[in-house]
Amino acid sequence: MKPLKFSILEGPFTIHRLKPGASIPKGVTSSPFYSISGSVEELSIVAPEKITIESEQSEPGWSVLKVVGPLPFEETGILAGITALLAAAGIPLFAISTFETDYILVKHTQLKAAKSALTAAGHKFARPARVDEKATAPLNAASYALLLEKQIPLIKSLLVEKIGPAALATLRSEAALAAAVGGLYEFLPTAIRLVVNRDVFVSYCVRNLDRILPEIPIPAKKPAAQRR
Repeated sequence: MKPLKFSILEGPFTIHRLKPGASIPKGVTSSPFYSISGSVEELSIVAPEKITIESEQSEPGWSVLKVVGPLPFEETGILAGITALLAAAGIPLFAISTFETDYILVKHTQLKAAKSALTAAGHKFARPARVDEKATAPLNAASYALLLEKQIPLIKSLLVEKIGPAALATLRSEAALAAAVGGLYEFLPTAIRLVVNRDVFVSYCVRNLDRILPEIPIPAKKPAAQRR
């Protein structure tokens, strides 16, 4: 088998088993990586652990190794070679194949051992993206707002899909609203998360929610004397 190049996806992930024909839980198909396969016996879903899925059975704590592709259909022995290497190192795996490439799931606790076994066999791993110091330098409030303004279509889509206007309208305190919005941060593009931290994102969304989703009332702050 020729040397391959791998990248490690941001995780961890959980493998779920649902009843055959079950509906796909909200948020799964918005993930950067997910897998859905079904049969008359079951529905299997691989998704990030941060997504809540009410499954019959689940197995959390997986890391995903992606074979950098695309891989030609006529090329043989790729998955068998990877499986043999990891089996020799005593590392169980869960494999997923797509049109372009293969994904290898190993337990997060065995990720380091898996990397060592593959590297020793001549395979390479992509370096994590380097953080541009200029890009991540602290910005002023106006710069953060300008950056997030361009993300409003995405933010609105996430609010509707993952929380829903009806659920947002039931949140009666700013703290509850901030907690709900904070869960969307992980779904922002990596380039935005490298520059804007969670607190800034949440503060921006709460301040501008009436403009992003005009039908959602913003909880009014009580005067200090009336607070309990």
